[in-house]
Amino acid sequence: MGLDSKTGQPVPLSKAQVPILKIFKEIKPALEANSIPYYLLGGTLLGAVRHKGFIPWDDDIDIGIVREDYERFLRLVPKILPKHLELRSYRDKSDHHYYFSRIVDTRYEMNRNGSLVSRKENLWVDIFPLDGMPNNWFVRKIHMLKLLWLRLRYHVACFDKVNLNRPNRPLSERIVIALVKDLGVSGHKNYKKWLIKLDLVLRRYKVQDSNWIVNFMGQYKFKEMFPKSYYGKGKLYQFEDMQLMGPEDADKVLTQMYGDYMKEPEDCDKNVHDAQLVEQQAY
Repeated sequence: MGLDSKTGQPVPLSKAQVPILKIFKEIKPALEANSIPYYLLGGTLLGAVRHKGFIPWDDDIDIGIVREDYERFLRLVPKILPKHLELRSYRDKSDHHYYFSRIVDTRYEMNRNGSLVSRKENLWVDIFPLDGMPNNWFVRKIHMLKLLWLRLRYHVACFDKVNLNRPNRPLSERIVIALVKDLGVSGHKNYKKWLIKLDLVLRRYKVQDSNWIVNFMGQYKFKEMFPKSYYGKGKLYQFEDMQLMGPEDADKVLTQMYGDYMKEPEDCDKNVHDAQLVEQQAY
Protein backbone atom coordinates (compact mmCIF):
# COMPACT_ATOMS: atom_id res chain seq x y z
CA MET A 1 0.00 0.00 0.00
CA GLY A 2 1.12 3.52 -0.77
CA LEU A 3 0.74 6.33 1.75
CA ASP A 4 -1.62 9.29 1.89
CA SER A 5 0.73 12.28 1.56
CA LYS A 6 -1.31 14.35 4.04
CA THR A 7 -2.02 11.81 6.79
CA GLY A 8 0.76 9.29 6.25
CA GLN A 9 -1.83 6.51 6.44
CA PRO A 10 -1.74 3.51 4.06
CA VAL A 11 -3.94 3.76 0.95
CA PRO A 12 -5.25 0.46 -0.48
CA LEU A 13 -4.42 -0.25 -4.12
CA SER A 14 -7.20 0.31 -6.62
CA LYS A 15 -8.64 -2.52 -8.69
CA ALA A 16 -6.45 -1.43 -11.61
CA GLN A 17 -3.26 -0.93 -9.61
CA VAL A 18 -3.18 -4.52 -8.31
CA PRO A 19 -2.74 -6.16 -11.76
CA ILE A 20 -0.52 -3.30 -12.99
CA LEU A 21 1.87 -3.97 -10.11
CA LYS A 22 1.84 -7.65 -11.04
CA ILE A 23 2.81 -6.79 -14.62
CA PHE A 24 5.90 -4.99 -13.39
CA LYS A 25 6.78 -7.84 -11.04
CA GLU A 26 6.74 -10.16 -14.07
CA ILE A 27 9.21 -8.04 -16.08
CA LYS A 28 11.47 -6.79 -13.27
CA PRO A 29 13.45 -10.08 -13.02
CA ALA A 30 14.15 -9.95 -16.78
CA LEU A 31 15.51 -6.41 -16.46
CA GLU A 32 17.80 -7.39 -13.62
CA ALA A 33 18.90 -10.77 -14.99
CA ASN A 34 19.93 -9.17 -18.28
CA SER A 35 21.64 -6.14 -16.68
CA ILE A 36 19.23 -3.65 -18.23
CA PRO A 37 19.21 -0.48 -16.08
CA TYR A 38 15.87 1.30 -15.80
CA TYR A 39 14.58 4.43 -14.07
CA LEU A 40 11.17 5.30 -12.64
CA LEU A 41 9.74 8.23 -14.57
CA GLY A 42 7.13 10.95 -14.17
CA GLY A 43 4.17 10.11 -11.99
CA THR A 44 5.67 6.77 -10.97
CA LEU A 45 8.78 8.49 -9.60
CA LEU A 46 6.56 11.10 -7.96
CA GLY A 47 4.50 8.32 -6.39
CA ALA A 48 7.63 6.63 -5.06
CA VAL A 49 8.85 9.87 -3.45
CA ARG A 50 5.54 11.29 -2.19
CA HIS A 51 3.51 8.14 -1.49
CA LYS A 52 6.08 5.32 -1.31
CA GLY A 53 4.05 3.65 -4.07
CA PHE A 54 1.34 4.51 -6.55
CA ILE A 55 -0.17 7.95 -6.59
CA PRO A 56 -3.62 6.89 -5.30
CA TRP A 57 -5.47 8.01 -8.47
CA ASP A 58 -2.81 6.86 -10.97
CA ASP A 59 -3.42 3.96 -13.34
CA ASP A 60 -0.05 2.96 -14.78
CA ILE A 61 3.68 2.51 -14.18
CA ASP A 62 6.25 4.39 -16.30
CA ILE A 63 9.89 3.42 -16.61
CA GLY A 64 12.65 4.71 -18.86
CA ILE A 65 15.53 2.76 -20.38
CA VAL A 66 18.54 4.28 -22.15
CA ARG A 67 18.09 3.81 -25.90
CA GLU A 68 20.64 1.06 -26.54
CA ASP A 69 19.34 -1.01 -23.62
CA TYR A 70 15.75 -0.18 -24.59
CA GLU A 71 16.25 -1.77 -28.00
CA ARG A 72 17.86 -4.81 -26.39
CA PHE A 73 14.92 -5.10 -23.98
CA LEU A 74 12.42 -5.03 -26.86
CA ARG A 75 14.25 -7.90 -28.55
CA LEU A 76 14.48 -9.91 -25.34
CA VAL A 77 11.17 -9.47 -23.57
CA PRO A 78 8.78 -11.27 -25.99
CA LYS A 79 10.75 -14.47 -25.39
CA ILE A 80 10.19 -14.48 -21.64
CA LEU A 81 6.68 -13.09 -21.13
CA PRO A 82 3.93 -15.36 -19.81
CA LYS A 83 0.97 -16.01 -22.10
CA HIS A 84 -1.26 -13.27 -20.69
CA LEU A 85 1.35 -10.51 -21.19
CA GLU A 86 2.27 -9.01 -24.55
CA LEU A 87 4.74 -6.42 -25.82
CA ARG A 88 3.04 -3.67 -27.82
CA SER A 89 5.02 -1.39 -30.11
CA TYR A 90 4.22 0.83 -33.09
CA ARG A 91 6.64 -1.42 -35.00
CA ASP A 92 4.33 -4.44 -34.74
CA LYS A 93 1.05 -5.12 -36.54
CA SER A 94 -1.17 -4.15 -33.61
CA ASP A 95 -3.12 -0.89 -33.39
CA HIS A 96 -0.63 0.46 -30.82
CA HIS A 97 -0.32 4.11 -31.83
CA TYR A 98 2.17 5.34 -29.22
CA TYR A 99 5.88 5.90 -29.85
CA PHE A 100 6.87 4.28 -26.57
CA SER A 101 6.26 0.59 -25.92
CA ARG A 102 3.99 -1.19 -23.48
CA ILE A 103 3.77 -4.49 -21.70
CA VAL A 104 0.03 -5.20 -21.46
CA ASP A 105 -2.06 -7.75 -19.60
CA THR A 106 -4.59 -9.01 -22.12
CA ARG A 107 -6.94 -10.21 -19.36
CA TYR A 108 -7.88 -6.64 -18.36
CA GLU A 109 -9.16 -3.61 -20.22
CA MET A 110 -9.49 0.08 -19.42
CA ASN A 111 -12.05 2.41 -20.95
CA ARG A 112 -10.19 5.50 -22.19
CA ASN A 113 -12.64 8.40 -22.37
CA GLY A 114 -10.43 11.47 -22.68
CA SER A 115 -9.95 11.37 -26.46
CA LEU A 116 -12.14 12.45 -29.37
CA VAL A 117 -13.15 8.79 -29.78
CA SER A 118 -13.44 6.59 -26.67
CA ARG A 119 -11.62 3.29 -26.83
CA LYS A 120 -10.54 0.28 -24.78
CA GLU A 121 -6.92 -0.55 -23.96
CA ASN A 122 -5.39 -3.42 -22.02
CA LEU A 123 -3.85 -2.63 -18.64
CA TRP A 124 -0.26 -1.56 -19.15
CA VAL A 125 3.24 -0.70 -17.99
CA ASP A 126 4.83 1.96 -20.21
CA ILE A 127 8.45 1.58 -21.36
CA PHE A 128 10.05 4.81 -22.65
CA PRO A 129 13.38 5.16 -24.49
CA LEU A 130 15.77 7.74 -23.02
CA ASP A 131 17.77 9.53 -25.69
CA GLY A 132 20.76 11.84 -25.83
CA MET A 133 20.63 15.48 -26.91
CA PRO A 134 23.27 17.66 -28.62
CA ASN A 135 25.82 19.19 -26.25
CA ASN A 136 26.03 22.43 -28.25
CA TRP A 137 23.29 24.87 -27.15
CA PHE A 138 22.43 26.12 -30.66
CA VAL A 139 22.40 22.66 -32.22
CA ARG A 140 20.26 21.43 -29.32
CA LYS A 141 17.66 24.18 -29.95
CA ILE A 142 17.46 23.28 -33.64
CA HIS A 143 17.12 19.60 -32.73
CA MET A 144 14.32 20.44 -30.27
CA LEU A 145 12.37 22.41 -32.90
CA LYS A 146 12.65 19.53 -35.35
CA LEU A 147 11.36 17.08 -32.75
CA LEU A 148 8.44 19.34 -31.83
CA TRP A 149 7.43 19.67 -35.48
CA LEU A 150 7.52 15.90 -36.01
CA ARG A 151 5.56 15.32 -32.80
CA LEU A 152 2.91 17.78 -33.94
CA ARG A 153 2.57 16.04 -37.31
CA TYR A 154 2.25 12.69 -35.55
CA HIS A 155 -0.49 13.96 -33.21
CA VAL A 156 -2.46 15.46 -36.10
CA ALA A 157 -2.18 12.13 -37.90
CA CYS A 158 -3.85 10.30 -34.99
CA PHE A 159 -5.89 13.18 -33.60
CA ASP A 160 -8.84 10.98 -32.66
CA LYS A 161 -6.60 9.36 -30.02
CA VAL A 162 -5.15 12.54 -28.49
CA ASN A 163 -6.11 13.08 -24.84
CA LEU A 164 -8.09 16.31 -25.12
CA ASN A 165 -8.78 16.50 -21.38
CA ARG A 166 -5.19 16.48 -20.12
CA PRO A 167 -4.75 19.30 -17.59
CA ASN A 168 -2.03 21.97 -17.64
CA ARG A 169 -1.54 21.95 -21.40
CA PRO A 170 0.38 25.02 -22.65
CA LEU A 171 -1.75 27.65 -24.40
CA SER A 172 0.00 26.94 -27.72
CA GLU A 173 -1.09 23.29 -27.57
CA ARG A 174 -4.67 24.18 -26.67
CA ILE A 175 -4.85 26.55 -29.65
CA VAL A 176 -3.53 23.88 -32.05
CA ILE A 177 -5.96 21.28 -30.65
CA ALA A 178 -8.88 23.71 -31.05
CA LEU A 179 -7.90 24.49 -34.65
CA VAL A 180 -7.45 20.85 -35.63
CA LYS A 181 -10.73 19.92 -33.95
CA ASP A 182 -12.57 22.69 -35.81
CA LEU A 183 -11.14 21.43 -39.09
CA GLY A 184 -12.78 18.08 -38.42
CA VAL A 185 -9.61 16.01 -38.46
CA SER A 186 -10.46 12.57 -37.09
CA GLY A 187 -7.27 10.62 -37.59
CA HIS A 188 -5.38 9.26 -40.59
CA LYS A 189 -3.57 6.08 -41.49
CA ASN A 190 -0.12 7.64 -41.78
CA TYR A 191 0.77 8.19 -38.10
CA LYS A 192 3.36 5.39 -38.24
CA LYS A 193 5.17 7.31 -40.97
CA TRP A 194 5.68 10.18 -38.54
CA LEU A 195 6.71 7.84 -35.73
CA ILE A 196 9.39 6.37 -37.99
CA LYS A 197 10.67 9.88 -38.78
CA LEU A 198 10.65 10.76 -35.06
CA ASP A 199 12.54 7.58 -34.28
CA LEU A 200 15.31 8.40 -36.75
CA VAL A 201 15.79 11.88 -35.29
CA LEU A 202 15.64 10.78 -31.64
CA ARG A 203 18.33 8.13 -32.21
CA ARG A 204 20.77 10.67 -33.67
CA TYR A 205 22.60 11.46 -30.41
CA LYS A 206 23.77 8.62 -28.20
CA VAL A 207 23.36 8.96 -24.43
CA GLN A 208 26.97 7.93 -23.82
CA ASP A 209 28.19 10.96 -25.84
CA SER A 210 25.65 13.44 -24.47
CA ASN A 211 25.46 15.65 -21.40
CA TRP A 212 21.66 15.69 -21.59
CA ILE A 213 19.00 12.96 -21.51
CA VAL A 214 15.42 13.37 -22.72
CA ASN A 215 12.20 11.38 -22.57
CA PHE A 216 10.75 13.39 -25.41
CA MET A 217 7.65 11.32 -26.10
CA GLY A 218 6.46 11.47 -22.50
CA GLN A 219 3.68 13.84 -21.51
CA TYR A 220 6.01 16.72 -20.59
CA LYS A 221 8.30 16.76 -23.64
CA PHE A 222 11.35 18.94 -22.83
CA LYS A 223 10.39 19.28 -19.18
CA GLU A 224 11.76 15.73 -19.16
CA MET A 225 15.15 16.80 -20.52
CA PHE A 226 17.75 16.74 -17.75
CA PRO A 227 21.50 16.84 -17.31
CA LYS A 228 22.72 13.26 -17.41
CA SER A 229 24.11 13.74 -13.90
CA TYR A 230 20.54 13.86 -12.53
CA TYR A 231 20.16 10.20 -13.50
CA GLY A 232 23.66 9.15 -12.52
CA LYS A 233 23.95 5.49 -11.64
CA GLY A 234 20.46 5.50 -10.18
CA LYS A 235 19.07 5.25 -6.67
CA LEU A 236 16.62 2.83 -5.07
CA TYR A 237 13.21 4.12 -3.97
CA GLN A 238 10.43 2.38 -2.07
CA PHE A 239 7.50 1.59 -4.35
CA GLU A 240 4.77 -0.44 -2.66
CA ASP A 241 6.50 -3.67 -1.52
CA MET A 242 9.52 -3.26 -3.82
CA GLN A 243 12.73 -1.23 -4.05
CA LEU A 244 12.88 0.23 -7.57
CA MET A 245 15.51 2.25 -9.39
CA GLY A 246 15.05 5.93 -10.15
CA PRO A 247 17.26 8.94 -10.92
CA GLU A 248 19.90 9.82 -8.35
CA ASP A 249 18.55 13.35 -7.95
CA ALA A 250 14.77 12.87 -7.85
CA ASP A 251 14.27 16.27 -6.23
CA LYS A 252 15.68 18.20 -9.21
CA VAL A 253 13.83 15.97 -11.68
CA LEU A 254 10.46 16.32 -9.95
CA THR A 255 10.87 20.05 -9.26
CA GLN A 256 11.50 20.72 -12.95
CA MET A 257 8.48 18.64 -13.95
CA TYR A 258 5.93 19.54 -11.27
CA GLY A 259 7.18 22.51 -9.25
CA ASP A 260 6.04 21.96 -5.65
CA TYR A 261 5.71 18.23 -6.19
CA MET A 262 4.83 17.37 -2.59
CA LYS A 263 1.57 19.33 -2.98
CA GLU A 264 -1.26 17.25 -4.41
CA PRO A 265 -3.15 18.63 -7.44
CA GLU A 266 -6.79 19.69 -7.41
CA ASP A 267 -9.33 16.88 -7.80
CA CYS A 268 -10.14 18.01 -11.35
CA ASP A 269 -6.51 17.37 -12.40
CA LYS A 270 -6.44 13.78 -11.20
CA ASN A 271 -6.91 10.71 -13.43
CA VAL A 272 -5.44 12.50 -16.45
CA HIS A 273 -6.03 9.41 -18.62
CA ASP A 274 -9.78 9.58 -17.83
CA ALA A 275 -9.77 5.79 -17.61
CA GLN A 276 -11.98 3.24 -15.90
CA LEU A 277 -11.25 -0.45 -15.41
CA VAL A 278 -13.46 -2.93 -17.22
CA GLU A 279 -14.18 -6.17 -15.37
CA GLN A 280 -11.57 -8.89 -15.85
CA GLN A 281 -12.20 -11.06 -18.89
CA ALA A 282 -13.05 -14.68 -18.23
CA TYR A 283 -10.20 -17.16 -18.86
